[in-house]
Amino acid sequence: MKLINQRLQQLHLTQMEDLLEHAPIAIGRYNILSGRINFLNRSFTTLFGYTLHDLPNLDVWSQKANPSKLPIRQPEQSIDDVENKVTCKDGTVRYVSFSFTDFGDERFWYFYDLSEHYIKEQRLQARSDMLEMVAKSSALNKTLFVIIKQIEKEMPGALCSILLFDAANQTLNLGAASNLTDDYNMAINGIKIGPNIGSCGTAAYLNERVIVADIATHPYWENFTELAQKAGLHSCWSDPIHSANGELLGTFAIYNNINLTPNKHDLELINFASNLASIAIENHNTHEELERRAYNDYLTDLANRRSFFELSTRALQQAKQAKESYALLMMDVDHFKRINDIYGHDSGDQVLQILAKTSQTAIPKNAILGRIGGEEFAIFLPNSHHKQAIQVAEQLRTTLSHMEIKSQKGERIHYTVSLGVSSCQDKCNTIGELLSEADKALYKAKQTGRNKVCVFSED
Repeated sequence: MKLINQRLQQLHLTQMEDLLEHAPIAIGRYNILSGRINFLNRSFTTLFGYTLHDLPNLDVWSQKANPSKLPIRQPEQSIDDVENKVTCKDGTVRYVSFSFTDFGDERFWYFYDLSEHYIKEQRLQARSDMLEMVAKSSALNKTLFVIIKQIEKEMPGALCSILLFDAANQTLNLGAASNLTDDYNMAINGIKIGPNIGSCGTAAYLNERVIVADIATHPYWENFTELAQKAGLHSCWSDPIHSANGELLGTFAIYNNINLTPNKHDLELINFASNLASIAIENHNTHEELERRAYNDYLTDLANRRSFFELSTRALQQAKQAKESYALLMMDVDHFKRINDIYGHDSGDQVLQILAKTSQTAIPKNAILGRIGGEEFAIFLPNSHHKQAIQVAEQLRTTLSHMEIKSQKGERIHYTVSLGVSSCQDKCNTIGELLSEADKALYKAKQTGRNKVCVFSED
């Protein structure tokens, strides 16, 4: 009778397996006492990649799939909806809801794939964290690291980087990279964009996504194969990051230590990362630009009046504490109104821009230069005594007197400047007092012929 019952039970199990073989969810069966796995349906193999040959028993299952510790061998009637993480045969991770029911000594597993739902939640959380950091004006590299961390979490084994585009120098600079080697990061930091400059340099140059499945044989990497080999990199997918207006902001890259072509999910992941990075970088750039405009002159990009007073006041206090000498110059373009009237305001603006650029290279590196009025400029000279200040002023005047620009009609425009020097030292306690004396000296230079340097005197 016992044998008959066993055969009936086996028949029922076989019939159940026939029904479950084509079920849309992953199902398996194992013996509770021995731990032997007796059945895995097609959906199980499709979801996790394992066959019955790969997983003969629970010990191998625990070793390979490495799930959280669950009561899989305890004689319970049933367990429903326990969330678990399973490592698939290809190394990827699936998030599942786990349940089982017993049939004598046999237990049926049921796995419901929650990966897509879990990933969506994780991405929403990453996006929320990033936007909060943007709102708090957190450091850009920390914000970008949140994005990289999420992508690497979804793609175990992947290594990500975000490079920032420097339009002025046409280079890519390191924005964030968590797991790439330091040597590799140093080598690519500041690299010029162009054709055949790896995946990122080429993606930025072509302004389009670049997929390289095999770095060792791809022409884009011909000059960088040794660098990639040392870093253990075999494939690299790079996507240009654009602003809302289509302006290039940088590149996002996914590296792998095997030759690999992206699938549909990978491409979605790249789009997600690039879009998030775009928001972070564009907001950072906008914030920096607003800060720059608050402190820099819109035309010359020098310190504006407010910024000049702040910077020079700080420098003045430091000089006084160190008991160092200091001086201040005021400079004005001679007959500037005439230039505007004859050649137009565009030419006048050009004069101011060239003057600012030339002055920056003609004065000491520690000097503070600012545009404090229409055609008026001020220069604070730390650690500069009276004679040095006059020498700087004369050298600047001479240099600028040899400059010329061309109007829109091709006319040559020569211009000169006048300068006033103040080095009242301990008698002046503020930048305002120094400016007042330098302004009086400048007025004297204007009144006595222009294109000259005058020093303030109480006489």
